[in-house]
Amino acid sequence: MLVVGARPQFVKAAPILRQPLPGGGAWLLVHTGQHYDYEMSAAFFAELDIPAPAHNLGVGPLAPAAQLGAMVGGLADVVARDAPAAVVVLGDTTSTLAGALAASYCELPLAHVEAGMRSYDWRMPEERNRVLTDHLAGVRLCTHEAAADNLRREGIYEGIEVVGDVMYEEAAAVYGRLDAGKYVRPLGLEAGGYAYVTCHRRENADDPARLAALAEALARLDFPVYFPVHPRTARALEAAGVAARLAAAAHVALAPPATYVASLALVRHAAVVITDSGGVQREAYLFDVPTLTLRDKTEWPETVAAGVNRLVGMDAARIGAGVAAARARRERRPRWELVGEPKPGARVAAAAAALADGGAV
Repeated sequence: MLVVGARPQFVKAAPILRQPLPGGGAWLLVHTGQHYDYEMSAAFFAELDIPAPAHNLGVGPLAPAAQLGAMVGGLADVVARDAPAAVVVLGDTTSTLAGALAASYCELPLAHVEAGMRSYDWRMPEERNRVLTDHLAGVRLCTHEAAADNLRREGIYEGIEVVGDVMYEEAAAVYGRLDAGKYVRPLGLEAGGYAYVTCHRRENADDPARLAALAEALARLDFPVYFPVHPRTARALEAAGVAARLAAAAHVALAPPATYVASLALVRHAAVVITDSGGVQREAYLFDVPTLTLRDKTEWPETVAAGVNRLVGMDAARIGAGVAAARARRERRPRWELVGEPKPGARVAAAAAALADGGAV
């Protein structure tokens, strides 16, 4: 049983689901319904050619604890009905932790894809989800050796395998489709001539003061800004009374959420990416695009160590300085070596089949 629920998990699932399971098994894809808008869910299944889920729990927009409870109960019902041999979860969302808890309560072996990532910021729900899931899992599938080292520092020594990054695999697979003429210029933008912005993390979107600071920082820029607005953020901007500040800035374009390929194209051709998303940080790092992260810590420290990513919080001066530095940087060298061989999706499929064939809980 492969559990998904949020936009980045659909991307991570795509290269895994393309792989046949060794030994003749089959994937049971279950969607929790954490993301339910068409642009955030169904559009991704169509664009990435992901099969429709066997079950969609449809939990929708609930308070975090209620949402988690509904997911765990719904996944336990699926286990009782379909009797999967093992559970695989991806990343760090509420759906990730729900899948891990359901596997634990149902006494099924569990694999966590993207295990071992740490920001060491316990204010982030995603950090709590990551840590709890790793300690419940029997198999921890890491993107790189640094993540495996994080697990060992927490006293976890068994069931660790470095398989590479399925998100990098999918981004590399569609790179040739990221045409500026199709995805950038029709928006009135020029390649290398705009900032691409995303903001959705709860600590930012649910904090009116931080949203106001972001709006002020973007409004001050003398540079085109393209900002596809997450549904959570759109509601929060209105509630915080700062949507009008952005709408009044002629150089800021607010737009609906972008599809996966459109978003990747906008990342690839941007002069600078401004984001609080872990996934967008990684995509920009793979493409070697300068990035300003709207947080004070990141679970992807290698992006900072490489000089591609700056942690700027919601500080207008730091954002402005980061944009100026990014605009002066021209040469880019995508890091295709990070995809690795054999491909991560195939390695995850092999690990999942081995777990289902007799892995310990």
